[in-house]
Amino acid sequence: MKTTAINQKVIGLLRQLSDDNNISIEQNKHLKVTGVYGGQRRVLILYSSPSSSYQKKLRSTLRRFLRSLAVEVDLTPIF
Repeated sequence: MKTTAINQKVIGLLRQLSDDNNISIEQNKHLKVTGVYGGQRRVLILYSSPSSSYQKKLRSTLRRFLRSLAVEVDLTPIF
């Protein structure tokens, strides 16, 4: 699966989980997704560089981010 497709699915998930279903996305070198989760403004960086282990690294990063929000989500549809 291409990195763009993976990033779009992750962005969709983060949008659903945000308090107001609203996130902002900025791109300088990497995609920076900012949203309000549980009343706090939180940021997740999505790397746009393709690599063979991109999916594995992003899954780990996303799990850590979701764990910090105390949210349990099944990630199999994304990855």
